[in-house]
This record gives sequence, C-alpha cells and structure tokens, in this order.
Amino acid sequence: MDRKKFVVYVAVVCAAMGAVVGYGVSVRNALLPAITFAIGIVLIALGRRRVTEVMEDERVIRISEKASMRVYQVFVTAAALIGTTLLALNRYTEVGYTLAFSACALPILYMFFYGYYRRKSLE
Repeated sequence: MDRKKFVVYVAVVCAAMGAVVGYGVSVRNALLPAITFAIGIVLIALGRRRVTEVMEDERVIRISEKASMRVYQVFVTAAALIGTTLLALNRYTEVGYTLAFSACALPILYMFFYGYYRRKSLE
C-alpha cells in the first residue's frame, strides 16, 4: 500500500468510527464508542504496517517535535489564564477548575516524560 492509499484508508476508518461513536452516544451506550476506538486504533496500526513507502523522515519528525512543543506551550498558558479568570469571576467554576488542573498537571507530565527520555536512548 502506498501513502495515498493509506491516507484514504485512515479517512474511511475515522469516518466509520465517527458514525459508530455518534450512534453509540445517541443511544446512550458508553461501551460502543470505547470498543469502536479500540478497533479503529488496531485497524489503523495494521494498515500502517502494510505501507511500503517511507512514512516520515528526520525533517518530518523534527517539525512534529517543534509543533508539539508550541501547542503544549500555548495550551498550558491559555488554560491557566482562562481557568483562573473563570474562577476569579466565579462563573463556570467546573470548567475553570478543569482548565486550572490541566495547566498544573501537564507540566508535571512533561517533566516525567522529559526525565524518562533523557535517560533512555533516543534510537
């Protein structure tokens, strides 16, 4: 399978997952979306194994690293600002606490994985 076929394959799998998850939510069945995500992940992983071309090179990996770090920085900053603002205004306190907790938990998670990968070989 080449890369273009794989992209179409992933799009079809994701569309089917969306339809099944939507149906599961509409009939109030929590098990159906969970099973659908598990099956979808397995199908995409199996499809990726059949790709014969190079999926990503060093440049793509480096761009992904930079983009991931920027998204992390923007989200943590925005979540902290919006969360504390909502808490200070005493409006939507559940959302405010969730955002504030996320802004606190993500740097801890980042430090954990940073320490893990610093000790581990990156090969």
